[in-house]
Amino acid sequence: MRGCLFVLILAAAVLTGLAWFGSPILATGVISAALENAGFHAGSSTVRATADPPPKLLLGRADRVEIVATDVDFRTFHAASLDLILTDVDVAARTAGRITGRIGDATLTTAAGEPTTADVDIDGVASAADASIVVDGATVSRVVKATLQQKFGVTAGSTELVAPDILRISVPGATVEGRLVIDASGAIALSTPLGSSPILSLDPSFPLRLRSVRVDGDALHIGATLDATALLAG
Repeated sequence: MRGCLFVLILAAAVLTGLAWFGSPILATGVISAALENAGFHAGSSTVRATADPPPKLLLGRADRVEIVATDVDFRTFHAASLDLILTDVDVAARTAGRITGRIGDATLTTAAGEPTTADVDIDGVASAADASIVVDGATVSRVVKATLQQKFGVTAGSTELVAPDILRISVPGATVEGRLVIDASGAIALSTPLGSSPILSLDPSFPLRLRSVRVDGDALHIGATLDATALLAG
């Protein structure tokens, strides 16, 4: 009788240990699979899920999920690195409460077809987190000059960013001014009395939508919204 009782106690202890220490591994595998199914791939990546107590992970709940990756592709979107923390994660429902972190060197598409990159800082409610992108003036100048040359055959002498949202361009014999806006397609565009011309955009496969643009000093500050739950949607 005592032998049977000992076996039962030992079995219970083993199961408890597996639930305590094995649940993070299981949850991490499920989250990694969800990311891959959604179109996420990376040259190297680490996914870590934690909960207190750890067996809560067996119910599909994580207090915190950290995703660190380099050479990142999300469908056709590319970035050099990604470091994100999601909290209050429901693994089964593929939802999260909040997200913070950074996407490093995210690729922006230019109207001239010349790619450029920028960092994206993220903080907020996971389904509609605030994202901030800063593009320096030198990059804006390069992109605008390339766009004018390719689309209109015009060689710009110089460009100048003027608060709150003006781009001033010097071309042979004239100076042209336009407002920087987010157009109907979600791209950053230069709006003039003669019409609107796209300059910069994000790959639409990534759930990051541009919503505002302003000039601050010699840089362009872009406001965006990230739907982080789409990264887990599968």
